[in-house]
Formats: sequence, structure tokens, C-alpha cells
Amino acid sequence: QNKTSATVLKNKNIRGIMRDVDSDLSDDFMKSEIEQQFNWSDKIIVRRFVDKMKNKRPTVMITFPCEEDRMLAMEKGVFLVNSHYEVDAFKPKYSVTQCFNCHGFDHTRIWCPKKNKVCPVCSQAHELSDCLIASAGDISQYKCPNCIANRCHSALDHDVCPKYQEKLAHIQQLAQYEF
Repeated sequence: QNKTSATVLKNKNIRGIMRDVDSDLSDDFMKSEIEQQFNWSDKIIVRRFVDKMKNKRPTVMITFPCEEDRMLAMEKGVFLVNSHYEVDAFKPKYSVTQCFNCHGFDHTRIWCPKKNKVCPVCSQAHELSDCLIASAGDISQYKCPNCIANRCHSALDHDVCPKYQEKLAHIQQLAQYEF
């Protein structure tokens, strides 16, 4: 890895997106064409999104070494094989997967290991709509099923649930190392 690529890797948050890009165009070809168009020399990283089956998606990520280069690409767009593509700022969306059956993390209701529904407010085996604690509204009685300490919140109070915040921080940390 050369020095310029290392600089780009340090600035992974300066990214742009091109949409509806022809799937026949390789990452190396797009990188070469974009760098030639802007008179850049080994300044960017180009990666196409792929699905779980490794099929090429029509969305391409460009990582820039600085904000000025991204702004230039966003202003002018990119020409590839007689087609013009707009470059938009990439704004990652971080989300935590939460089950609507047990309200645990990293799985969905379909893959939930628990057979019975868990109330997100009191941690008992019933629907939220049947919860007497929730209907009383006494937050001091709330018992998040994910937390052992500091339980005066529900599993749906994402702003105050430390377990949710921990999961979100982990996802954001992992996102820095994408591509």
C-alpha cells in the first residue's frame, strides 16, 4: 500500500456515492477514469457495493483524501463510458438490530431464541399492550430486559438504554473499517 492510499484510508469519512452505475464497470476501471478526469494520481479508493451473494450492486463508493476533492466531484459529477453520474455525499446510517419478540439485540423476531414474548417495559412474559407497569407510567418500575443495572427504562428507550448505546457505538466503530 502506498503513501497516498494510506492517507485515503485515514479519511474514511470523506466518501461519496454514485448510483445506477453499469455493473460491467470494474472498480479499477472506474478509479482510473475518475482520476484521469480530475488529474488526480492515485488519490481515491473506488469500491462497488455487493450483496450477500457477492453480486455487484449499482451503487459505488468513492473514498477521497480530503473534503475539497469530494466537493469537486460532487460539483462536476463523473463521466464513465459516455454516461454522467452525480456524486452525492455518503451519509452512513447506523442501526442496531433489535428483536421485537424478546427485545434483545443482534437478531430479529424470526430468529429469536425465546419462544415467549418479553415485555420491553417490565421484562415479563406478555405483550406491551397488556403491561400494567407501562399503563401506570411509573418509570421507576421499568425493567429493561437487556440491562442488569440502571434498569429504570424500557428496552425501547434507546436514548437512555446503556446496552443499546453500547451496541450502537460498536456498529459505528466497525463502520470506520468498511471496505
